[in-house]
Amino acid sequence: MTQGKIIGVIPARGGSVGVPLKNIRQLGGKPLISYTIEAAIKSNALDRIIVSTDHKEIASVSEKYGAEVPFVRPADISEDVETELVLQHAVDFLEKEGIAIKGVVLLQPTSPFRKSDTIKKCVEVFLKNPDADSVVTVNNVEGFRPEWMLSVNEDKKITPFATPFKLNGRPVIKLIARQDFPELYKQNGVVYVTDRDLLMNESLVIGPSAYAEIIPESETFDIDTETDLLIAEAIINQN
Repeated sequence: MTQGKIIGVIPARGGSVGVPLKNIRQLGGKPLISYTIEAAIKSNALDRIIVSTDHKEIASVSEKYGAEVPFVRPADISEDVETELVLQHAVDFLEKEGIAIKGVVLLQPTSPFRKSDTIKKCVEVFLKNPDADSVVTVNNVEGFRPEWMLSVNEDKKITPFATPFKLNGRPVIKLIARQDFPELYKQNGVVYVTDRDLLMNESLVIGPSAYAEIIPESETFDIDTETDLLIAEAIINQN
């Protein structure tokens, strides 16, 4: 892998359909994005912490809480575009300044309950495993199992979607208790660590040699709607 720095990138565009200027909405008395910036700084795992934004107020708030905003995100990647393009732009900008980059840590500002230690652990896993091209936070699948999921055709005929059980070579669903299935995990978007070359050459955040950092569900709450903000506020007030 390329030798160099570990760069944290926080994507925070101004446009948000569900919650206007969501990234700087107040939560627990401070802007939403501040939780991510503070966790990134406290982790002591990142050489640079960059906020990629197209909005002046988001930039100002981000700098106030200790992040760098070295560029204005171009308009063509400030709409609903693939996150890879946003990360690639940040890497390209920094590399033109002569900075060698080893890995990029994607930190979505909509995960306010992410712990600084989680960021640190993800970076440590990335650095300690020479074959790691990425590290992803995951948590246990507690709800509806994929073994119970169905496809339904136009005639309303059922086909099991992802079951390991078969009858005469055809997939069937068995009514097995959830606790009897093997452990499964889901990615939760809290932290992604990506090798620079994987991102820039393959346009991928998660590669074929990805490692997992298992985290508790309490860290995975994501702010997407006004209701989410109210719930997050209640959680903060409770704790």
